[in-house]
Amino acid sequence: MTRQHSSAGRAYDYDVVVVGGGPAGSTVSTLLARAGLDVAVFEREHFPRFHVGESLLPANLPIFDRLGCHDAMRQMGFLVKPGASFYDEYEGRGSNTFTFQQTPFQPAFAYNVVRATFDDLLLRHAESAGVQVYRQHTVKQPRIDTDHVTVQVQAPDETTCEVRARLLVDASGRTALLGSGKREPLPSLGKVALFAHFRGAHRDAAIPPGNIRIHIVRDGWIWWIPFADGTDSIGCVLHARIVKERGGSIERLFDDVLASSPRLTHGLAEAQRITTVHSAANFAYRINPVVGNRYVAVGDASGFVDPIFSSGVFLAMRSAELAATYILQAFRQQNFSARTFAPYATRLRRGVRSFLAFIQRFYEPAFLDLFFSANPPVHLYNAMRWVLSGAAFDHRSLWLHSHLAFFFTAVYVRKTMRRVTGLATESRWRW
Repeated sequence: MTRQHSSAGRAYDYDVVVVGGGPAGSTVSTLLARAGLDVAVFEREHFPRFHVGESLLPANLPIFDRLGCHDAMRQMGFLVKPGASFYDEYEGRGSNTFTFQQTPFQPAFAYNVVRATFDDLLLRHAESAGVQVYRQHTVKQPRIDTDHVTVQVQAPDETTCEVRARLLVDASGRTALLGSGKREPLPSLGKVALFAHFRGAHRDAAIPPGNIRIHIVRDGWIWWIPFADGTDSIGCVLHARIVKERGGSIERLFDDVLASSPRLTHGLAEAQRITTVHSAANFAYRINPVVGNRYVAVGDASGFVDPIFSSGVFLAMRSAELAATYILQAFRQQNFSARTFAPYATRLRRGVRSFLAFIQRFYEPAFLDLFFSANPPVHLYNAMRWVLSGAAFDHRSLWLHSHLAFFFTAVYVRKTMRRVTGLATESRWRW
């Protein structure tokens, strides 16, 4: 790290230091370097590495086009995801398979990606754009001063050096380097995820090959994500209280939850688990604030919502795109105050809100009654697909607002009917 340049009489190692080389860090650094800034990414892990969050949204694909990495992704042969299939194996509502819809700004499909390969591809693409990437380098002790930021960087050999920049981007994921003391758990989303990869699972031929499968079971829900190489990512999301009550090893709990799904029991009868069982706890949170003087948080370092609708990677990359817009504006104006970045925080909150509204209602019995309806009203169905494809983050027309309002009103009416007829109405959001 010998590159230095001066500005206003002070030497800086870089214009921007990005902490974290995941999808958010790769995206923001690529865009900033392409615009002519001197950018460094410090990633504490060795890539490629295992990571969860493997099912993307159609709204991801225009981002790949704007980054210029879509052709490379096509060459990787990731499995095309045309939609999703949901199964209610707890209260017996049946199944619901939906397909994405083509829009003027995004296609009617996404991809299922092995994150080790996908994340490495994005980080290498950032390097090709001129980003200085330091793998297995850990950032510590960030300090924000009036005219610069300083971080301590520990190299793989444990030597430490000081790096200065004009701006710091926190893309450190769930560790949230700058926001660890500003974390606000989302109410009643104290969940735990357990997950692993399998080989040799039997996939139902009646389901479109790339569809993600979501199984609602007694203790939570289970995902099944197929990959192009024949392996599958399978995981479950449980309330933290259930994990505490059950006790024992996470491997035993994982096996017990998967066994509660008849469809998975059949599909995994001859399958072999090829990774350890990984876990993530208390993963639903928001960071407030996500901006400050000379810093911006993106991706999971700005917050994370329940993964039921596969929004994680899209929100990471789209937040990074938005942040890059305001960061470039800050450099043009030479104004790195929190106020300069405030519009980014506003747009991010507004975009996430559409996902959160559906996530909260997905845990309500009344919502599931309509969600699994054999003949849902077409305009309501299309509004739902609009949100679940990721389109609602940036495109919220009057049509969408009115149809979603009508849909949520229908959920309220259905909840009243359940109450009158003596059926359960309590949301599993709170378990």
